[in-house]
Amino acid sequence: MEGSLEESQSWLAKAHSSLRAAEKLLEESLFAESISSAYYAMFYATKALLVRDGMDVSKHSAAIAAFGREYAKRGRIDPRHHRMLLDAFESRQKADYDVYWLASREAATKCQRNARAFLVEIERAMAEGAD
Repeated sequence: MEGSLEESQSWLAKAHSSLRAAEKLLEESLFAESISSAYYAMFYATKALLVRDGMDVSKHSAAIAAFGREYAKRGRIDPRHHRMLLDAFESRQKADYDVYWLASREAATKCQRNARAFLVEIERAMAEGAD
């Protein structure tokens, strides 16, 4: 279990780094890039929680599904955080792959705000053992 705790903390550190990147990118008006970084902050935080609890998933869809199944549906984490993760994933898909979609400051700000709240919730759950 110690190895999974160390890996979990590493994922959490990546989450915080990605959130800082999202903030800097938003300051530079790089909205699509900020959205992508904010999503990755949420994805890495999700990985931190899953790994901590012995679940190793690599695909984004598998991590999102496991988060919903193991935490949101079981009432271990407020289901609105699962919705934030789903919305951020959809926005990241558009930001990274849809050449015709133009990211806005409003969308990037919302994604960043949700990522920050998501990380707070993940850290709370991890501190409480998410049981």
